[in-house]
Amino acid sequence: MRRNVGPMHFVLVSMALLAAGSGATADERVTDYASNAGSTPSETLSIYFEVLKRHDKNPALAIYTPAAREMLESWPMTSPQMENLVHTYSRCNAERAQIDRSRRYAVIRYPIDERQCSPWFFESFDGAWTLDLTMMQRAIRFGSNNAWRFDVGVRHPYQYAFSDWAFDSRGFPQAK
Repeated sequence: MRRNVGPMHFVLVSMALLAAGSGATADERVTDYASNAGSTPSETLSIYFEVLKRHDKNPALAIYTPAAREMLESWPMTSPQMENLVHTYSRCNAERAQIDRSRRYAVIRYPIDERQCSPWFFESFDGAWTLDLTMMQRAIRFGSNNAWRFDVGVRHPYQYAFSDWAFDSRGFPQAK
């Protein structure tokens, strides 16, 4: 896995060591839970949900693709948005990650009838799986009842993971 060894990493490690030596409880200690992207798409998604639960708005986390980091710099999520995502996805049943043949892209999707939970796109960098939020932003749209659909005009490298589904003219998924 790729390690984040920038100046902030050393600050976090130093603070954690100080907290550990001061008799602080585990909840008071600084952790670097999101300093690395996961070695699997599922692991990265679990880290992301932890980021959301903690209301961590740091756009420079290693779990994001470089393009997603740049996007999040100017488009941060609010705490209520984070809570809503955690609540929504906690009710859905993620399918096993589908990794493309090149092992560069992966998708975690949900059953068609769980349309309030859109799929997650991942890109591999140096053996770690990062969230491709920018392509998700371009390719995925939501209807009035918050059911996701694809923007039919956007081509993306994640289409392989949906070859067993059909899509209507507006991009809503359907069973074949």
